[in-house]
Amino acid sequence: MKKVIAIVFPLLLLLHLLLGIWWLALCWGIAWGLMWLFTTSAKPVVRIRKSNFLLIPLVVIGPVLTAIVFKTLFFGIYVIPSGSMEKTIVPGDMVWVNNLSYGPRLPYSPYEISWINGLVWLLAGKDADVQEKWWPYHRLKGYSSPKRGDITVFNHPEHNTVFIKRIVALPGDTLQIVDGSIRINNKQQSPPQKSLYYSKALFKNKEVGGQILDSLQIKMYPKDNKSERIRFSGSLHPSQLQALQKHPQVLEAGIDPCRPDTAWTVYPHSEHYKWSIDNYGPYRLPYKGMQVALSPENIRLYGRLMQIEANNLSEIEADSSGSFTFNKDYYFIMGDHFHDSEDSRYFGPVREELLIGKVSFLLYSKATKAKVFPKILQGLK
Repeated sequence: MKKVIAIVFPLLLLLHLLLGIWWLALCWGIAWGLMWLFTTSAKPVVRIRKSNFLLIPLVVIGPVLTAIVFKTLFFGIYVIPSGSMEKTIVPGDMVWVNNLSYGPRLPYSPYEISWINGLVWLLAGKDADVQEKWWPYHRLKGYSSPKRGDITVFNHPEHNTVFIKRIVALPGDTLQIVDGSIRINNKQQSPPQKSLYYSKALFKNKEVGGQILDSLQIKMYPKDNKSERIRFSGSLHPSQLQALQKHPQVLEAGIDPCRPDTAWTVYPHSEHYKWSIDNYGPYRLPYKGMQVALSPENIRLYGRLMQIEANNLSEIEADSSGSFTFNKDYYFIMGDHFHDSEDSRYFGPVREELLIGKVSFLLYSKATKAKVFPKILQGLK
């Protein structure tokens, strides 16, 4: 055991130093030192280990501190609150979030540190402001940066609620949605395998429609029709919709928005843009260092983000330089349940500082009522 520790821990420390992840190298160095203290046969250290003065505090405080460090820096466990990611993950599923993927986001205040928050709240009393930020945003270096297709946990831009959705566009990307089809930089994107779109299909009559849907094992429901043709509607996977479109006896099949949207309900909430959740953009995602002219159009597109960064839009508009430079990266995030998801189409791009981590494992699935620890999520790409 000692030989393994003497080889593995120094190698991990050196590896993370070479990767530039100094804080993780420091963690490995501390772990290496602690393992040495608990395994060495050096007489002075053995005497200290046997001392109750040191042993009791370590037994009591050590596990708590270790749990705080692991939860803050390495991982988090979250329960899916809504159906916006069906059928990839469903409400009640428990997921493992890897903080190391993008680098751990350090807490804004003691209220964001498990166990510590309760103690601070008790000391502060009834006047405690749990939303107050004590420290500025800072993120330690991780193994990678956010990618398109990542399922991520993040804080809602308008309140502190935790959401779980998929990244579809990165800083600097130009996003456009045309009839429910997502295009990034003028390239059509393949939808996630388990995504859902509210769809319609038109058949000659109800009997024919029922037979075709049964043969394809697709669940859709008939709608009232004044004409002889019968229309069915339902939430389908992209593969199911394609199967209907290729069937010779299907008169018509395609995406059917389940609720009407106006320019006032989708971001940027301007009457100048007749965008909807199915036809959106083009919209270029701001990135750190991106400079835009302070034209009326750009203020309509980015004014809300500018105001958050500068705290005062009137000062921006009065800027004699006539331009604004973003100092944040922004991501466009959407749910896999395309027509039933509160996402960036409604609340706008998500700042990089709001990202918490990447969902890596499914710990518990309510759908199967079975523990699947750990199961790598399928269909993430």
